Amino acid sequence: MKDELTPMMQQYRRIKRQLPRDVILLFRLGDFYEMFFEDAKEASSILGIALTKRQSAPMCGVPYHSVENYIAKLLKAGRKVAICEQTEDPSVARGIVKRDVTRIITPGTVLEENVLDSNRCNFVCALCVSGEKYGSAFMDISTGIFFGVESKDAEEMKEVLYRYKPAECVIPEETSSRDIKPLLNEMAVPGMVITPYEDWIFDYETARDVLLEHFKVSSLDGYGCENRHAVVSSSGALLYYVSQQLKQPLHHVRTFHLKDL
Repeated sequence: MKDELTPMMQQYRRIKRQLPRDVILLFRLGDFYEMFFEDAKEASSILGIALTKRQSAPMCGVPYHSVENYIAKLLKAGRKVAICEQTEDPSVARGIVKRDVTRIITPGTVLEENVLDSNRCNFVCALCVSGEKYGSAFMDISTGIFFGVESKDAEEMKEVLYRYKPAECVIPEETSSRDIKPLLNEMAVPGMVITPYEDWIFDYETARDVLLEHFKVSSLDGYGCENRHAVVSSSGALLYYVSQQLKQPLHHVRTFHLKDL
């Protein structure tokens, strides 16, 4: 099958394989963003646009100048979107135009004004368990707000989530998702998307290093969370997820603090 694909479609396949399976890839082709295969089937249904074919592959597309409106519809449907741009001028390209994913947008990390509610923060959060305590971290990408909360038990953790109503909640993929995910499903926070993510980034030392590197400090004492394993693990994991996985610039996130219930 691979040998039958054009170089452009081989490029699409390669980029798509590098993304999480639940992300819809918008692939820039000239004046349009195209979607292929299962992405095209799903997106055409959500967006109400025609499903066509290219090389026998299901395809649909949207104009680049109005893409924000279509992204908004996908996000409101609870989907995640990767934007793949042409990274060189097609007029000087030799062979296939270079392309790369420049941003992954999720319901909790959207910046577009036509999606955000101006009356409240749009939080993405991360949640994990350390010992008997629950650590939760919250970030609003549009404002740079970043804080953590440590809860003594599941009931306190539920209260925190109900209070801040995050649009997206990132949890460890294996280690504690068996304990956390049933609670989140039971709570059914309106509109909240649950995102399992790699366990290693929730490791205390790893997450702590992420925070130290971002804030250019040698200790978390100034933030009141040194040796607070649950909240440091969730906070560092959230910072890594947004900056590295979603490729969101976070230079405006300049501080962090603990909040009481």
